[in-house]
Amino acid sequence: MTMFSWTTKTAKLTAAPAIMALAATLALTGCGGSGTATAGSETSAATPASPELQAMLPAKIRDAGTLNIAISLAYPPMEYSDAGSTELKGADIDLANELAARLGLKPNFQNVDFAQLIVSVTTGRADIVWTAFSDLKKRQGQLDFVDYFRTGNQFFAPVQNQKDIKTLADLCGRTVTVSTGTSWVQSTEELSKSTCAADNQIKILQVPTQAEEILQMQQDRAQASLIGFEGILDLQKQQPDKFYTIGDLLEPGNYGIGVAKESTELRDAIQATMEAMRADGTYLRILEQYGLRDAALEKITINAGK
Repeated sequence: MTMFSWTTKTAKLTAAPAIMALAATLALTGCGGSGTATAGSETSAATPASPELQAMLPAKIRDAGTLNIAISLAYPPMEYSDAGSTELKGADIDLANELAARLGLKPNFQNVDFAQLIVSVTTGRADIVWTAFSDLKKRQGQLDFVDYFRTGNQFFAPVQNQKDIKTLADLCGRTVTVSTGTSWVQSTEELSKSTCAADNQIKILQVPTQAEEILQMQQDRAQASLIGFEGILDLQKQQPDKFYTIGDLLEPGNYGIGVAKESTELRDAIQATMEAMRADGTYLRILEQYGLRDAALEKITINAGK
């Protein structure tokens, strides 16, 4: 597994979850379930549409005036709702709202199971996937990706396990919980094969959401979990000193906006719009609101995933 290093500030993270907020979000939204979600940010409402960017859109989407966006709740700080609210928040949500405004489109967020994200686009139910979705070579056979966010993965565990689980090798024979259908499942499988004896492999418990992962660890049905570094940042911010990180950041990569292979006009319009947002500082400003400056890319690329 490739090791990955961020800035000193990021590398020293200790993680801690907002357990109650996440659980409330899960109950409220039916995280990972189907349904249309409510756009939360109004910051892009005043952004005028760009005729030049609009002209790049396929006529079908431009004439419809709506951009159907598949997301999978909840994964703060990327896409989530506060307890007691259906209003969507997060870096992905704000970026998508801004992009839609510049394209003269109304964003329509559709909450679906993570494992159904690709199918949502390939069957035409959604125009794009935009939800902390890794651009991976194996996914590029089905979708094109407009890469916009730098990420890496990290294991974490409750502090009560710190005495027994200090290194990645200490995960052998224990249970790690990860979200169903994510690349984290394969990452954990690969770590187990490369690190653990054949008779002492890591046990993998797949659950629908991050909130459930935390619940499984609270109840000691799992001893650790694996998420992206941006999730660790949010956990640390919400409730310090409840969880700790294990090992270094792994597997550098990008999140990408997934577009159907045949929708090259839409793909290129999204890339051009994201580049315009990057050039005028809007892209970085939105990421900074969520403490994600280190995740910014210097250039918006297509299919740069590994």
